[in-house]
Amino acid sequence: MELQRAPLFLFIGLTSSALVPLVHAAEAPSVAEIDVTPATAASVRLDRLFSQLAQSKTPEDAKVVEDLIWDVWNRSGSISVDLLMDRALQALAAGNYEDSLTFLDEVVDLAPGYSEGWNKRATVHFLRDDYASALGDLEATLALEPRHFGAIAGLALVLEDLGDKEGALDAYRRVLAVYPFLEGAGEAESRLTVEIEGRGI
Repeated sequence: MELQRAPLFLFIGLTSSALVPLVHAAEAPSVAEIDVTPATAASVRLDRLFSQLAQSKTPEDAKVVEDLIWDVWNRSGSISVDLLMDRALQALAAGNYEDSLTFLDEVVDLAPGYSEGWNKRATVHFLRDDYASALGDLEATLALEPRHFGAIAGLALVLEDLGDKEGALDAYRRVLAVYPFLEGAGEAESRLTVEIEGRGI
């Protein structure tokens, strides 16, 4: 799609059918070779997945890696936080933004270092047309996970809606550096490039 208003499925790791409870690192050692905590294991796995994502040859291959990345991001490491996230996503899927926001406020309070709590809450703010709050939560997400293609795409959407086409173009280029096959991002980047920079000679 051209990243439109429905993009949150892309933005927060939902698929159209179900809820799914800027550089890549050099080849990392396998988890078996190092002493790791769960958080470190997740970090090592993400480094490898982002490397695979950037090197994917087809959109289909990239989508497989994307789903694996969302799977890592959606695991907070806390049963309580995961339960709150599930409830927030159920409320969001039902269109109940207020309840979803209440659950996500609790997630952010309980786990401020969990990037996906901020990203999901940014999505709810976006749906409620609260762009200032969405931008704040996207900034927090990207401070914790600068490669978060959902948050970078969300930033592009918000900036374009606010009329900042140059900022949106920069965000689309950032997201394509992380995820070259991200649906709609290439088309949006090309469209804005023409609008801002012209077609060239």
